Amino acid sequence: MQTTRVLVVDDHPFGLSTLAGALAGRGLDVHAAATARDAHAIALEFRPAVAVVDLDLGPGPTGIDLARALRKAFPAIGICILTSYRDPRLAGGAAPELPPGSLYVCKADVSDVPQLVQSIGLVARAPLAHRTLSTMTTGPTASLTDVQVEVLLAVGAGITTAEIAQQRGVSASAVEQTISRICERLEIPRNSSLNQRVQLVQALNRLRGQVAAG
Repeated sequence: MQTTRVLVVDDHPFGLSTLAGALAGRGLDVHAAATARDAHAIALEFRPAVAVVDLDLGPGPTGIDLARALRKAFPAIGICILTSYRDPRLAGGAAPELPPGSLYVCKADVSDVPQLVQSIGLVARAPLAHRTLSTMTTGPTASLTDVQVEVLLAVGAGITTAEIAQQRGVSASAVEQTISRICERLEIPRNSSLNQRVQLVQALNRLRGQVAAG
């Protein structure tokens, strides 16, 4: 593993420098990039064996867009999507198609750096191995349909029920029914003293790993 070339991509400067430094401390040859464009340019010169890519890279291409571009440029590159999102649909609303052999890792499931190094070693040794992506949809959102995820994201964005109904070409009551089903599946109880939409936004933030420190 000491000679493995690893490209780390994350749009958060602190997270990027911390992760890159931790992997370099384990003997890996690490290059870092904060955007998909920079990552692609670095990859053309660095020719990494593995790319560790955050799912959400801010405005522009997503981590999955970048993963596809890297696999097209380097057919044997190992891909590790490292993200705080339990469900990748929370980044866009539809189940994404990852390059074959990609490993989807939730940051909350990584207990230490050696565990991540082990994952990197796995995709480095067998970048095109058949891997189940069932872990991409584990947790509370696993039972949500793509439409329900899209409505959840719309609520999280502050879009009103009437606006969601207009966008989807359905009635407002149909949207309210969908929201109720989402609440049931996320186990959000009905409580007259709590705003249901506020609870949904809080749940969405938790599922994205964006819980504010208390």
